[in-house]
Amino acid sequence: MPRGSAEAVFALARAAGIAEASVHEVRVLGRDEPSEELAVKSSAPKIRQFLRTLLLAPPIDRREIRFSAHEVLALVGDEPAQRVTIPAGVPLTDVHHDLWRYCHVTGSSIARTGVSAALLAYAMLKGDTLLAVGALMFTPFSPLVLSVALGIAARRGDLTRQALLALAVALILTLSAAAITGVLVGGPLGTEEFGGPARNFVMSGLIGVMAALADSDEVGRRQLLGLAMAYPFVRLIVWFGLTLALGAPEQGSRAHDLVLLAGNAAVMTAAAATTYRLIGRDGELAGLPR
Repeated sequence: MPRGSAEAVFALARAAGIAEASVHEVRVLGRDEPSEELAVKSSAPKIRQFLRTLLLAPPIDRREIRFSAHEVLALVGDEPAQRVTIPAGVPLTDVHHDLWRYCHVTGSSIARTGVSAALLAYAMLKGDTLLAVGALMFTPFSPLVLSVALGIAARRGDLTRQALLALAVALILTLSAAAITGVLVGGPLGTEEFGGPARNFVMSGLIGVMAALADSDEVGRRQLLGLAMAYPFVRLIVWFGLTLALGAPEQGSRAHDLVLLAGNAAVMTAAAATTYRLIGRDGELAGLPR
């Protein structure tokens, strides 16, 4: 930040309960004016409150003041561990930037999507549950659904559009990889029980809420929740890909399964978006950077 700004920023930190900070002058290449850097370390609840205030503070010019947030696994000081480790939730700025990372279509994401879809298709053809679980953990759909939800909740059209683009690419790749696997491995394609709409939509809604909460909290096994998010609809996408190559079983109904796929995605997105709105209802969503 420009030299002389640290006192004003630290006043926001003190209002959040942070008692001290360090500041030192730095030389920033590309800037003519002298600059200084302020560093604060505290528990998650206080840091989150400080960042929320910083994002919403009228005098703060983001062209002049930049900040980054880092997780510290242990902070030993005068406060007891019981208070320092309170999992009050990570700042939504962290969630926002973390989800953006999943929305970029790269060579790695394309390869990961294709391989995971092929493995899941093979597991479904062979009835290998263990392989199916492993493949589901690497599918890209869970963070992309959360990205769409956060984009809707925060009214960030750029994030929503990019997430939908990445979702479309992932959908095409998954269908293609599943169809190719079906051609190479061959049938027969057995019947799959996906359940009725009521059970699917209730499960999708609950999973969307839990995933959004876990994504905004320091505690939890996010990989397992990602697996739970993928389960209701990724299997359906792979199923459609297999039917393109092997044909649908006589007992199955593509229209029914298509309703389940679209409904699961819509309900999960709506539930996650609503949860994000509740989490950031105090103005934190409005202060997210563009």
